[in-house]
Amino acid sequence: MAKAADRRKVLAVLAGGLVLGVGAAVTLAAWNDPEFAGGDFAAGEFVFQGSTDGTTYEEHPSSDGAAELAFEVGADNLAPGDVVYAGYALSTEGSSYNATLEAVAPVDATGTLVADGDLTFAAVATDTFGCDEASFTGGATVPTTIAPDTPVNLCLQVTATDSLTQGETGTVMWQWNAESVE
Repeated sequence: MAKAADRRKVLAVLAGGLVLGVGAAVTLAAWNDPEFAGGDFAAGEFVFQGSTDGTTYEEHPSSDGAAELAFEVGADNLAPGDVVYAGYALSTEGSSYNATLEAVAPVDATGTLVADGDLTFAAVATDTFGCDEASFTGGATVPTTIAPDTPVNLCLQVTATDSLTQGETGTVMWQWNAESVE
């Protein structure tokens, strides 16, 4: 009988421990409280665009789709010493960052008119869209940075040199590069 009594004592202790263990687990569970935080992320967009009228901006990412500059009447019938002008505006859109702006220069020139060095090129920044001889008397140099949604108005000047040969033709392509910076 002593064995049965011992066995009952052991079972009673185990049962008590089980009750205490379950109670402790319930108590612990009541004091556990998780907390979570999350966030959504997306990459921004950086769009560099140009405009031939200072109002309507479009992307022209390659020379194949380049904007057709509106040079003054006579650009297709130059004589030595003639100077023609065209306005062009640049803008970044959809970015909260400033961008560096690479210097203006014709990068692709074809035809005998250009190959013979019969044309010279210049560019200045202007306060408003528009371009003429006066732009070069008060115009500023082309900036090296461009602020978001703040157009840079340019005046492009093409001058026919005195060595211009009759009947020559040529095409010039300007390129500007912008890179977003913090």
